[in-house]
Amino acid sequence: MLTSFPARAPTMTLRPLLTRALAAFATVALPVLAQTPPAAQTASQAPVVPLHNCVAPAYPTKEDLSRKRGDAYNRAIEAFNRDNKAYGECIRKYVEDTKVWVKALADAGNKAIDEYNKYTAEMKKKLEEEKE
Repeated sequence: MLTSFPARAPTMTLRPLLTRALAAFATVALPVLAQTPPAAQTASQAPVVPLHNCVAPAYPTKEDLSRKRGDAYNRAIEAFNRDNKAYGECIRKYVEDTKVWVKALADAGNKAIDEYNKYTAEMKKKLEEEKE
């Protein structure tokens, strides 16, 4: 016994529908994308802060000092104290220089914020004038 299957209905392709949808999307999206400003600097593109070049003095160990007597011992301690003081001054200078640099960056950011606030206030004023 042979059974007959119903004839297949013609299949509808989605290509014309998809083409129209993409064309509509492109019509709306392309003008918006064309007006997008370039991306601002991200945190990963932030300026690189240079490392300090200060050299910490080697602390004289008891073994080194125990071998030295009299003036040699005193000179070793004085050399360490002098180098330690120079190291501290170097670090303080680095910190002060970095503070100046950070302040300059913060001032630049604040200036940009002030410029934006001034611009938005002017735009708000113009919009309110146009309403009247």
